Amino acid sequence: MRVRLIAVLAVLTLVAMACSNASDTKKSGSTSTTGGGASSSTVDQPGVTKDTIRVGGVASKTNLLNGPYASSFDGVNAYFDMVNSQGGIYGRKLQLVSERDDQMGQNQQQVEALLAQDNVFAVAPIATILAFSGAKPLVDQNVPAFGWNINDEWTGAKNLFGSNAGALCNGCVSTTLPFLAKRLGKKKIGVLAYNVSNSAQCADGVKKSFDAYPTATVGFLSKSLSFGVTDFSVEVGKMKDAGVDFVTTCMDTTATLNLAKEMRKQGMKATQYLPNGYDAGLISANKDFFQGDYVGLQFAPFQSQPPPPGLVQFNKWMDKKGYTKNETAMHGWISAAQLYTGLKLAGPQFTRQKVIDALNKLTDYTADGLISPRNWTKEHNITHDQACTAWLKVENGKFVPVFAVPNKPFVCLPDQPKTLPAKATNV
Repeated sequence: MRVRLIAVLAVLTLVAMACSNASDTKKSGSTSTTGGGASSSTVDQPGVTKDTIRVGGVASKTNLLNGPYASSFDGVNAYFDMVNSQGGIYGRKLQLVSERDDQMGQNQQQVEALLAQDNVFAVAPIATILAFSGAKPLVDQNVPAFGWNINDEWTGAKNLFGSNAGALCNGCVSTTLPFLAKRLGKKKIGVLAYNVSNSAQCADGVKKSFDAYPTATVGFLSKSLSFGVTDFSVEVGKMKDAGVDFVTTCMDTTATLNLAKEMRKQGMKATQYLPNGYDAGLISANKDFFQGDYVGLQFAPFQSQPPPPGLVQFNKWMDKKGYTKNETAMHGWISAAQLYTGLKLAGPQFTRQKVIDALNKLTDYTADGLISPRNWTKEHNITHDQACTAWLKVENGKFVPVFAVPNKPFVCLPDQPKTLPAKATNV
């Protein structure tokens, strides 16, 4: 699970340098909006009026990667539309009243402005692609906040709830890639990273993972590549000579594409793990180069069959507004779902603290099947109960779910066990 997130974090550090549940209340996994109830009294909290709960978000709408991070706002708005169509919650509508752009380098300033000027009860979404410097004012003021976690600042903060994970560990041992290599029968691994700290740590984590779980051996490791490199001829030649049959990187998608092209040029037959590759447009446009490669996700893929209830709702309400359905939109939707769940569990006399406390008691939150069961009593810490991934294979320019079973899209393993289990668990 962590490898994909760490690779994203590593790439974004380089960009910074360039810039100088089920469906019942008992299990608390539901995104159902029934039973919110009417407002029974005045709630004296920031951003709460007699008929509205005000929410604001911060995303890197302007970014050098041309990424669709503004789509996270669409996901929140779509979820709020669903809730409000059924009367809201406690007689109040949920409204995304502020959509701030941190422009990659102004996260703290925009979060502080959001809290000081926009009068919000909670923050959702957060989709910042550089350092999450706005974490500090959110923690200091104990504001419930929800978003896409690719930054170390989420770790340990009890009021910050990632849509994909609660805490990250750059360079930690993980079962993810050793499992995939074993499942695919791969024997020799090639690892490529940039010559900066986070990327290099990511590569070290891959090496440590295969040392801990030796389903294959690392036959080639490079941490000396410069950001923006386009020529991989030397690295591919060395990997080919070493007999590498499985390649993973701690780099961006442009680099993985150039690497794939060079592998094709030199006739190197190896599978790539694409840590940031869940991009239908990219894959479709370059299907010949990514054929047979793999992607891992922390939410149920759009291709899930049958789709979990949360995905059915996501598709319905995103389509109603004509929003683009992509990964960041899904993180916005899950962020809004967690906020709604916290409000519902906190009760009509809700406060910021009650929402935070309610979420932190959940041990199996699934957002109606969109994520693997999340234990928020532990998720804020680096060590979790299990590591779960939804796997997809690229076939003819499309993503095809693999290793899943009906109604159980995730493959789960214990988090950092002493030995790799013989079998994984589907959930």
